[in-house]
Formats: sequence, C-alpha cells, structure tokens
Amino acid sequence: MVSLWLPQKNRKHISMKKRTLHIIKTDTNYFDIYSPLDIPVVKMATACHLALNGGTATQFLARQYEVKERRARSNNDLDFVTFPRNPRLPFFREFLIKNGFGPIKMGDGEYLMNYANDKVGIEVDVMISWEKDLPDNFFKLRGLLLCDPCFIFTGKLQRLFSGFSSVKNDTDIQDLNTLYDIIEKRNSIEQLQNMSSRC
Repeated sequence: MVSLWLPQKNRKHISMKKRTLHIIKTDTNYFDIYSPLDIPVVKMATACHLALNGGTATQFLARQYEVKERRARSNNDLDFVTFPRNPRLPFFREFLIKNGFGPIKMGDGEYLMNYANDKVGIEVDVMISWEKDLPDNFFKLRGLLLCDPCFIFTGKLQRLFSGFSSVKNDTDIQDLNTLYDIIEKRNSIEQLQNMSSRC
C-alpha cells in the first residue's frame, strides 16, 4: 500500500486551484494521489467487487506495464464498475458515508451511484452495468481489482463515437493511445479486436 505519511523529501507538491496534489514518489506508486482517501476508497472498492475504471485505472495500468502516460489523471473522481445486485455494494456505500461522502447528481440508482466528499475534494462514480459476463472483464493486479484494458478501451471508443460528451474527447483520445500500448504489451490485440467487433 502506498503510504500517505512519507518523509517530506519523498513528496512532490503541485499547487491546484482548490487544493494541493500530493504525488507520492515510491516504488509502489499506484497513481497520482489527490486526497488522503484515494487509496482507501480504491482498496475498499476492491474488497466490495467494484473494479477501478476510467482515467485512474489507465494511469495505474500504464505505470505497471511501463508505457507512456499521455496525460495526468482527472483530479476530481474515481470511477468504478460493478454488476447488478452486488451483495457488497451496501458495505461500500456505508464506507463512503462514514468517510464524509454524500450522494450527488443522481445519487443512488439502478445504473449509477454518485458520491462526493467536498471537504477533501473527491468524487466517486459507480456504474452498475448489466452487461453480460461483466466479471469476466475484471482482474486483479497488485492487489487492486481493475477493468480489463480492452474493456476500458472499447468503452471509451463507444463514448467517443457516440458524441455523448465532446468535453471528454481529448482525454479519451489520449487514454485510447495509452491503453493501446498497454494492450499491446499484454499481447491482447486479438482480444481487443474481438471485443471491438461486438460493439
């Protein structure tokens, strides 16, 4: 686990608009850390069968497979995916509430959970996906449950071509390039082609 209480010489501070980004420089650096709750939330999500998704997962995978990161991860959210009727979802929700999170946007729904802790500036988005065989797209790496990079890639590609959010187009393109390098390193190009053909 990345220690949040390392000596000052091991920390790099970058001034942000509302807070300071603490990038922990260690051999076990998972991803850029923006709040003291980032790692605990991801660890609890793993324990509750929620797979890390999106830009944070992309950055984590890029560091594990030593490929070029095209961008810094978003500084305001952690994205997860889980399956319907996940029996551990109530435990994750309880964990968030105990740590100062409250529902925002759509709050709790059949397809989406949105929680935020404004005090430390972190948002947690959980997509509840009814996609068939969803857990087959999850895997563990260094103790974290992640979405397969092919799954992340096809999701970002679908969003890009749907025109759903033009604001995210630039970051999605950067992530797609990073993800492709990760997929290539994992020798998963054929898997990506198979998944893309079903989109």
